[in-house]
Amino acid sequence: MAEAIRQGDIPGVQLRYRQRLDLPVDQAWRWLTEPELLERWAADRVEVDTGTSGSLLLERAGADGPSKLERGDTLEIEAPRRWSLAFRRLDDNWKAATRLTWQLAEIDGGCELDIFQQGFEHLSLSTGLTVWEEYRRRWRAACAQLVDATERLRVTQD
Repeated sequence: MAEAIRQGDIPGVQLRYRQRLDLPVDQAWRWLTEPELLERWAADRVEVDTGTSGSLLLERAGADGPSKLERGDTLEIEAPRRWSLAFRRLDDNWKAATRLTWQLAEIDGGCELDIFQQGFEHLSLSTGLTVWEEYRRRWRAACAQLVDATERLRVTQD
C-alpha cells in the first residue's frame, strides 16, 4: 500500500517528516550532532563539524551495491534548535544540493524533530521524483530507528 502524502510534502519539490521524541531539546540536539549517536540512526559512519562553516558527512551501506555518501554543508546553525545544510548525495545523479533542515521544538514532556528537505526540483527531471521518494522513505525509517535508539538508551540508564 502506498504511503499517503503528508502535510508539507510536495512530490518532487519538498518533503517534511515530524517525529516526537521523549527527550528535552538539549539531549535531542546531541542525537543530531554527535557522530556516535548519529551512527545509531542516520548512517553507518558519520563525520560532523557543527561550526558555522561546518559540515555533515554520512556514509550508508548500499542495499544493492556500494555504500552511499551524503554531504551537507552548513548554511545556518542555531544550537540547540536548528541546523540547515546544503545537502546532496555524492554521486553522478545529484547535480544540485537540496536544503535539509533539522529543527527541534519543545512539546509536552519532550520535543519534536522536524525534518524538512526542499529543492528536489533542482535535480534532473529523470531523478528528482525518484530521489524525493527515496528520502521520504529514508527519513521515516531513520526516525523510527532514532526513537528505538533513544528508548533503548533510556531503558539501560533506568
